[in-house]
Amino acid sequence: MKLIALIDGGGTKTRVRFLNQADQTVISEAVTGPSNLGLGADVCWEQIMQAITLAGVPMPVRCVAGLAGSEYAKQRSAFLSNSPCETLLVSDRDSGLFGAHCGMPGGCLTVGTGVAFAWLDESRQLFKRGGFGFMLADQGGGAWIGLRCLQKLVWLADRGLINQSHQLLIDRLGIGQSVIQWMEFANAAQPRQFASLAKAIVEAEVQVSLSADIVSEGLMALIDLIEDFPKHLPIALVGGLSPVYSPRIQSLGYHVIESQGDALDGLAYIDQHRSQLTIDYWESYA
Repeated sequence: MKLIALIDGGGTKTRVRFLNQADQTVISEAVTGPSNLGLGADVCWEQIMQAITLAGVPMPVRCVAGLAGSEYAKQRSAFLSNSPCETLLVSDRDSGLFGAHCGMPGGCLTVGTGVAFAWLDESRQLFKRGGFGFMLADQGGGAWIGLRCLQKLVWLADRGLINQSHQLLIDRLGIGQSVIQWMEFANAAQPRQFASLAKAIVEAEVQVSLSADIVSEGLMALIDLIEDFPKHLPIALVGGLSPVYSPRIQSLGYHVIESQGDALDGLAYIDQHRSQLTIDYWESYA
């Protein structure tokens, strides 16, 4: 049996779905670690190969990958050059969009470790916002939430202003009690590690005003990101933080809907219709 691998790679995890090439039926799925191209092409292929091993399937004859960090030309080229099989590469932003609306007009706001937004209007013109990565942007995403929290805690601790509610949050973060320990964590952390703090911060929102302030700040950043999006079109939020932001964005007058499919569904759609789509894609014929 010949297989196609659909690969959704982000800053925290890689999801791989294996399809029978003959009839497109799903054979298996596997989840491994991060495969953002910003981490390097070799890291991405290591995660994909690990997924193949976990799924217990033969090497696919074709890969269709939607990866975060596809803007990095050098790593993008290396990813394709190192491919052991025919490979189609697109941005994870586009795979999320076409999965969310099955090719119909609408927007998709990805809020996971990082943040990216794309929408397709009625004339099938594609628009993009954000997606500039952890160092320059991603406000509202999981990695940003973790970093922002530590920045605020360091500021408070430096002035002797840590109170009982702050201490509750510090205990839940589980990365130590002192500024020195937070510095050590931050200096060694990748976006994935910062994002690992987001769950505790969001869950403390009701009890800890600092957490509530961070979530509110993140929401304002997301609203700024989507402000040019036509409100009459549906918008879907995807990613680990979508349950946090979806009701808040809906309350501001946006037509928020459940995603019709995920990024892996979007990759299947792109693979079948790419000649009709105005998106960036790159191919290797290894």
